[in-house]
Amino acid sequence: MRESTIGTLLVLTAAAGFGTIGIFGEVAALIDLELSTLLPVRFVAATLVIVGIALARGWSFPASRRSWAVTIALGVVYTAMTLAYFFSLRYLTAGLATVVLYTYPAMVVVVSAVAMEESITARKVAALGLTTLGIAFVVGADTAGAEPVGVGLALCAAFCYAIYTAGSRAAVPSMSPAALTVGVLVGTTASMLVYGALDGGLALPNGWEEWGVVAGIVVASTVVPHVLFYRGVSRLQAGRVGVVSTVEPVVTVVLGVALLGETVTLPAAVGGALVLAGVLFVQR
Repeated sequence: MRESTIGTLLVLTAAAGFGTIGIFGEVAALIDLELSTLLPVRFVAATLVIVGIALARGWSFPASRRSWAVTIALGVVYTAMTLAYFFSLRYLTAGLATVVLYTYPAMVVVVSAVAMEESITARKVAALGLTTLGIAFVVGADTAGAEPVGVGLALCAAFCYAIYTAGSRAAVPSMSPAALTVGVLVGTTASMLVYGALDGGLALPNGWEEWGVVAGIVVASTVVPHVLFYRGVSRLQAGRVGVVSTVEPVVTVVLGVALLGETVTLPAAVGGALVLAGVLFVQR
């Protein structure tokens, strides 16, 4: 099997895994599992597993204080993105929240142009227009799953994700993707522990249902996707990675409908299609 085919399958599986995050977030809300418990435990467990894999396979770690500072700062931004996304699930269905979150590739265009002086082409402008129009459809969708507060939180998460992505691009020349992954997870875990301590105090899950959600989000949504994504990226061009990753919101929508009984109205479906079209256009 060709390396590009293997890489595509790895990234596709990783994206599908990331697409389950919103579902676990919805289930956590249904069983009253506090975010101050779910998220810190998720990242502590995932970081321990990833660091163990890194040590076993000889992955590199951030090599200097500056590298650690950069990756930890990116981890704090990733924490802000995660919190905004999970809070948006209180107002949006998992599918809609992920569709709105997926405007971040278009936002990366703006952030990169302002902070990194990258050029803005007609294709990028068209992609921004498509995603903006898609969000307009989602916000105007006739469904209780599209409350403006939730859309605002999901857009905030997308903006944080755009900053994280642009920052990661800037950091890549000075460190390997593996070192970046490990450093970011350490930074995310540390800042999540601070959040958990401030938001009602740190606590362990209670009962098999809560532990089941935590185990699912650690294994299916964090550890396995990170490992597969890292292996897939090494076999593909960046543009193809971006295109393949657009399966993530599709997986979330399908699982939301199949497992949680969520509904998707025609305006919301059109809006989601426009967002995905914008992502495909800008990544092409």
